[in-house]
Amino acid sequence: MLSLQRALLGEVHPQLRQASIEADQARRVVRLRFEYDGPPMETPRESCSCAATEVIADFPASWDLEEVHVAVPMPEPLQPLQHVAYRRAEPDASA
Repeated sequence: MLSLQRALLGEVHPQLRQASIEADQARRVVRLRFEYDGPPMETPRESCSCAATEVIADFPASWDLEEVHVAVPMPEPLQPLQHVAYRRAEPDASA
């Protein structure tokens, strides 16, 4: 998780709602999930892909990366992976 938090420094755009990560040690796969408020625009998506490249560089060469970019417009619920590295502050829908 710290790898993703570090990689996101300077790469977070207002459209990004959440970034999460999990590692499957048995399959040697790092999964990243980026959730955006609507279809991701080119610049935020590229920034998150750059962050993903930095994350996988922290792992041995035998590990693979699964990177997913999905539209989850407000107020739809987010669906994080095991560890949330970034979550945008949003108004509480129940308030």
